[in-house]
Amino acid sequence: MTKQVNMKIDGKDVSVPADWTVIKACHENSVEVPHYCYHPDLSIAGNCRICMVGVKGMPRPVVACAQPVAEGMEVSTTGKDVEEARKGVMEFLLINHPLDCPECDQSGECKLQDYSYEYGRDHGRFHEEKVRKSKATMGPHVKYWGSRCIVCTRCVRFTDEVSGEGELNVIYRGDRSEIALFPGKNLDNPLSMNTVDICPVGALVSSDFLFQSRVWHLHSNPSVCADCAVGCNSRVDMDAKNLIKRIVPRRNDAVNKSWMCDHGRLSFGYTHENRLQKPKVHGKDASWKEARAAALELLSAPHSVALVSAWNTNEAMSAMKEFLNTEFPSIRIFGYANKTEADQTFPGFTISGDKNPNRAGLKQVLGVDPEASIQALAAENAAIGTLFLVHNIPGFELTRELKAIMDRAQNVVLLDFASGELLRYGNVAVALPTLTSFEKSGTFVNRQGIAQSFEPVMEPVTYGMPETEIVAGLGTALRATRPATGVLA
Repeated sequence: MTKQVNMKIDGKDVSVPADWTVIKACHENSVEVPHYCYHPDLSIAGNCRICMVGVKGMPRPVVACAQPVAEGMEVSTTGKDVEEARKGVMEFLLINHPLDCPECDQSGECKLQDYSYEYGRDHGRFHEEKVRKSKATMGPHVKYWGSRCIVCTRCVRFTDEVSGEGELNVIYRGDRSEIALFPGKNLDNPLSMNTVDICPVGALVSSDFLFQSRVWHLHSNPSVCADCAVGCNSRVDMDAKNLIKRIVPRRNDAVNKSWMCDHGRLSFGYTHENRLQKPKVHGKDASWKEARAAALELLSAPHSVALVSAWNTNEAMSAMKEFLNTEFPSIRIFGYANKTEADQTFPGFTISGDKNPNRAGLKQVLGVDPEASIQALAAENAAIGTLFLVHNIPGFELTRELKAIMDRAQNVVLLDFASGELLRYGNVAVALPTLTSFEKSGTFVNRQGIAQSFEPVMEPVTYGMPETEIVAGLGTALRATRPATGVLA
């Protein structure tokens, strides 16, 4: 166990681990200390100098991000010396800043704006011509505005310490310093867009979000990324038209820290593209009542089986299992998963090669291993009466095993949100539209075994329903067809 030290922050007694810095001690005790270069998941640089605080016994303010805590230390985050130091830093940073807030993508969530208002001077004293720096396209997803850069070096440290690719460095000296690519390199690693997140100003911006929307026109909701087994915690930013404009990581030290891969940020296109809008019976639009009746009739066929993917929630799997075990106990349940690749491992992050958000949940709830399960079903030669296929995998490419199973099925009842290849292949007699993970609530279990629940972040864009409601509707419709029993009093 780490040794604790006792100290005071703004007159309040606190006890913190001895290996913490002053800024961490302040932040963990809800005391705000302004900072640019400091980031909890990166090494200490101590170059922006705005995090200065007073320490009793020291002749001048110290840099909080680089100052270790000590027994009996008394820290003051306010006071004349501290305030003057912060004003000086802000004035220095704004000397060559272009002040182009009206056109900057960072406007509304910019630390330069916030700290200028909170800690800066109410007027500028610099009237000379500003230094102009370069603009650059760093990679397929990141652009650079050199004149906005305050050279905090967060991005440089990220590419050295987290992605490990080392594409970025500081060139030139003094007020000419700026961030640049090493010759022959491009910022195109799978984690490149994290540099946009950690840039405290508008120097590094996302090419995909550039000029898309002002942040104060967006509303945000927490979510969980479904694109691999890591289960990165995320924040989804929506506009007033129910469109996802961007996805950024949400801090969770146990899962993804502050990071997220580029694919997970940009793969949300399937929420509006090629959706299954309404229930279909034999290829024609139908009402939910008609589709439920047709599905129940098909599920009564002998030798029927159910096949559930690892993209479904625990709640959907549980509902499916209970429904089938109660109403159709002869139907066996199998599982399957999206393709698996090799992990992409970086010094500070790993992108899972398992492109399924709930493989662990499939094993826990249904008790099946997806690969072994689908291979066992594919190896059988017997005809299948009805295949109850619960899919929900975006961009899925039909596998040899699934084709073999669908070829043996006389009819398929498909639950899916997409109107894609799966719907057009085989004998899909009934198609019931579901929702994406952005439109419903549920729980995924990531590869660490951590169960993570999420809520809808957007309104449904189709007439689809969550799988739990579809299964409940099937159960209600089935019970309504049975004769009433019981004795009247």
